[in-house]
Amino acid sequence: MWNRTALAFALFVSSCAAQDQEPIREIIGTTSYSHFYSDYGFYERSIKYVTGHQPIPYGILALTSVMPKGGRLYYSASFNPAENLPSGWHPEHITIVIQPRAGALPEFQITNDRIEATAPPSVGSARVENTTPPGQPHLPSTIFLGKQSFAAPIPTLHFYRQTFPEKQPPAEIESDIGPYVERDGKIWFATTFYDGEGTSGIGAIGAFDIYSRRYEMQYLPAVVHWSASAILLDGNDLWIGLKQRPEGADRGRGLLRYNIQSSAAQTFPVPDVIFTLNFAGDALYCGTSHGLYMLRADQLIQLRFEPDVNGKLTMIPRPIAK
Repeated sequence: MWNRTALAFALFVSSCAAQDQEPIREIIGTTSYSHFYSDYGFYERSIKYVTGHQPIPYGILALTSVMPKGGRLYYSASFNPAENLPSGWHPEHITIVIQPRAGALPEFQITNDRIEATAPPSVGSARVENTTPPGQPHLPSTIFLGKQSFAAPIPTLHFYRQTFPEKQPPAEIESDIGPYVERDGKIWFATTFYDGEGTSGIGAIGAFDIYSRRYEMQYLPAVVHWSASAILLDGNDLWIGLKQRPEGADRGRGLLRYNIQSSAAQTFPVPDVIFTLNFAGDALYCGTSHGLYMLRADQLIQLRFEPDVNGKLTMIPRPIAK
C-alpha cells in the first residue's frame, strides 16, 4: 500500500513542480524534509530526504479520533486531507494501535481495520448547542437542562479593547462553547471563535454549575488569544488543546494544563492541531494533525508516522524542547 502511495505522490510532486511553491524546510538528525502548503496554510504534501536514497514523497499522517480499549489506544488516521488532493489521488485511512510502555516509547501496530469514532461527551441531562445559522449574526451557545436554556456569555467590545489594547477591535465578537466535559455537577469547557474577516473573540475557560445555573469564565493570558480543539479533565488538571482559527487552515497553538483548584496554568509547545487527549499508562497522548505527541513527566516527544527508505510506515520519535 505505501509503495503505491509513494508512486502517487511522486507523480503529484512532478505535476506541481511548475508552481514554484516555497516549502517549509526541516532537518531532524541526518534526515531533511520539505513540507508544501498552499495559500491560506492548507497542507498539501511532503518530501523526505535520506542520504544515499531517492527522495521519498509522502503525506503527513493525522490522528483524528481515538478509541481507548484494554489499555491500548486505537487511532483513526489519514495521511492527507481529501479536499486538497489532485485528480486521481485517493486518501488512504489506517488504524494505528498504541500500546503504552512505562518509561519507554510505546509499541505500535498498523492495521487497515476501521474503528468507531469516540462518542461525544455525555453530560447527563444537559445538552450543549451552538445555534448560529450560516451567514447570520452570531448567537450565544446555549446549555439546555430539560426545557430550560442558559445562554453562554459573549465578551463585549469594551472588554475586547481592555484585553487587547494593541489590536483593532473586530466588527463582531464570537464566543462558542467548544470542547467540554462534565464532572460533579459542573460542565467544564473552553471557548472557540473564528479569527478573521472582521470577526474575532477572546479565548476562555468556562464552567457551568448545573445546580446554581451559573457560568464562571476565566480569561487567562495563556488562553485569551486562542480557541480550543480538545479537552480532558484528569484529577484537578484540565488539559486543553489550543488552536487559532484564522481565514484558512487552523493552526496549533499548544497544549494547556490548567489546575481547577489553584488556577495555575502551564503551556506545552505542541505546534500541531490537537484532536484527541488521552491518558494511557504513565503518559498523556495527543492525537494531532501531524502524528502523536506523548507527554511524560513534563517531557514532550512527537511520534511521527512516515515511510522509511523501503516504503514501510514506521514511527519516528522527535523530542520537543521546552
